[in-house]
Amino acid sequence: MNFYRSKKFWIAFIFICPALLLATLYGIKIMTSVYKKDLGNGVVIYADDYVKSGQWVFDCEYGRLISRQPVTPPISELKSASKLTIESMYSLKQSDLPAAKSMIRAATAIPEWYKNLRYLYSGIDEYGGIIIHGFDMLVEHEDRKWGLIIWQHIQSSGISNFLVTAELYDPETYIDHAKALEAARKSCPIPQ
Repeated sequence: MNFYRSKKFWIAFIFICPALLLATLYGIKIMTSVYKKDLGNGVVIYADDYVKSGQWVFDCEYGRLISRQPVTPPISELKSASKLTIESMYSLKQSDLPAAKSMIRAATAIPEWYKNLRYLYSGIDEYGGIIIHGFDMLVEHEDRKWGLIIWQHIQSSGISNFLVTAELYDPETYIDHAKALEAARKSCPIPQ
């Protein structure tokens, strides 16, 4: 009996073992994950590593990631941004859309308007990378108070593009960083 294996066997063994180990570790991570959100389309986002770092809180209801210390708005990038795209605002009534767009144009036309932005929350993708940050500011326009929200979409290359939305300000329902942080702390089965 010959117990010596062929060279092909050992080469295959060397390549298969690490792959099996990584697959097993990934499977264990998925099965033991506490801070996750199923988006309902086959995509699940996991935030356990962020929460374990102590710097982030995960909202298990909405899939938001909230930094305990507010993220600094990207002022230099906004300053050099050639254009802000106005995103669809489905939460507004059709009758409020013209006023919202007018408010956005007026607010962003003011020099250095972006210096009043405050951090809201962030978003992660299914691979665990941060892909979006939300920042807001309150604006008075035509005797109404609005929340102007800037969405910084971070591409894999590190370059950002910006979208802007607006919503009418209601102190009871408007989400700011403090409210988002508090809601996230209560949303998961295990304290963060």
